[in-house]
Amino acid sequence: MSDIMRKKINRVISIVLISINFALVTTASLGSDIPCNVKLEFDSNSKGSVANYVLSLQLKNTTGRQISGASVIYSDLNNEQLGNTMLVCSSSLENDVKPGSYGSCVGILQRVDGAFMNAFGSEKWTEIVNTQLAKLNAVKKCEVLGFSY
Repeated sequence: MSDIMRKKINRVISIVLISINFALVTTASLGSDIPCNVKLEFDSNSKGSVANYVLSLQLKNTTGRQISGASVIYSDLNNEQLGNTMLVCSSSLENDVKPGSYGSCVGILQRVDGAFMNAFGSEKWTEIVNTQLAKLNAVKKCEVLGFSY
């Protein structure tokens, strides 16, 4: 076999190995457990106080394309699935997360608004908010199922 032919074969093998490594890195971010949590954020609207339960996680984009969202299953420490949702992802500088960059993905899991307070009173509203927070504080891990580009 000639030197030119060996060089061409080695170049093709190198390209294939690089492609396989890239695919493995990309796949590794899908399906793996990523730490995530739920925060309680208060707001207000025309009906009064609003309690938003916001799921968030940090994500490194290894896909090679800009990510605008992530579909996740969220679980507790015992890997018991608690639910699933679509999160919106952005970096500190842009609406999307560029390839090779880190960003935050967030989504509101639940909202308790002032209509509950008007219907049940502030004491019952506070009880509902605290009960839901106790349940959602169990969220500790997220599995990324896929991305929006």
